[in-house]
Amino acid sequence: MFKKILKSLLIFFTIIFIGTLLITLLNYFSLIHSNIISILKLLLPISSITIASFLLGKQSEKKGYIEGLKLGIIIILIFLTLILLLDRFTLKSLLYYLILVLTSILSSMIGINKNIK
Repeated sequence: MFKKILKSLLIFFTIIFIGTLLITLLNYFSLIHSNIISILKLLLPISSITIASFLLGKQSEKKGYIEGLKLGIIIILIFLTLILLLDRFTLKSLLYYLILVLTSILSSMIGINKNIK
């Protein structure tokens, strides 16, 4: 059970790392406008948690929403720890994390329904 969540976390952070690298390169070479960069920075965690939760749901046998909730909470706890250490906590960030958890739950539910039986 823990292996599936750990694998999904690895997928999530790999996508975040590669996406951050691409956004940084695009920003460095001024290939994209700064407004688009800020939108990409918001969409990167949402899309990566969607992919990781979907794959976790496909691996699960039942109750995909619980698996998505577990993954979402683990990721949010990691992010909240970093934000509290950096002293950048706002109410807006709390709403963003709620969106991430809901995305994780919904993606895992979709993934379990796409599971080949």
